[in-house]
Amino acid sequence: MANRVLKSVLLVFTLLLLIAVGLASYYFARVKPLITAGKQEGIYSHSSARPVVTGFGYETLTGTYQSIAALTGKVVVVDVWATWCGTCLYSIPNIIKLRNKYQGKPVEIIGVDVDDDGWAKVKPFLQKHPEINYTLAIPHPVSSFQFKSIVDLKPLGSVSAIPTVFVVDQQGRLAGKFIELGHEQQIDDLVEKLLNEGGNGNLEPTPAR
Repeated sequence: MANRVLKSVLLVFTLLLLIAVGLASYYFARVKPLITAGKQEGIYSHSSARPVVTGFGYETLTGTYQSIAALTGKVVVVDVWATWCGTCLYSIPNIIKLRNKYQGKPVEIIGVDVDDDGWAKVKPFLQKHPEINYTLAIPHPVSSFQFKSIVDLKPLGSVSAIPTVFVVDQQGRLAGKFIELGHEQQIDDLVEKLLNEGGNGNLEPTPAR
């Protein structure tokens, strides 16, 4: 009887150990690299250093599927947010101001929501906030990894804190990434510079971080 109990305990312990090892392996192989990449931010000063992100796709409120490729010729600002994120909600007025400033210019602003329930959370939120005057969307196809603020938005980039703002140049290349609050003027300046880029597609030297 004692031996049987001991074997059962050892079996349970072995299973728990295997689960723990599996979870640790998954974390270090999949989750940690996303967190590390998500924390990297900065500005790509030269067009040759900007990764192409035209393949990033999203679904709009009307059910339309689109990608960054369809916005070639426009500067695209992608604000990654969620309805549960207090700092995201705090930043919405700044996104509205940005939309108002560049109204009528080749600038597209997209608020990409990463709520687990997608439109089920966004639609009621939008009804309470009719002042939002820019495109709202959810990732399409669904992200290969999404857990709260840790999201894989290939090829746009990784996110590990929200709001995260990506700025894409008129050729569909990532020109800048800004994490959380306090970057409003930098984002505005970058949009302005991208609109005024010369034929070589380069900005004034600003090292990427």
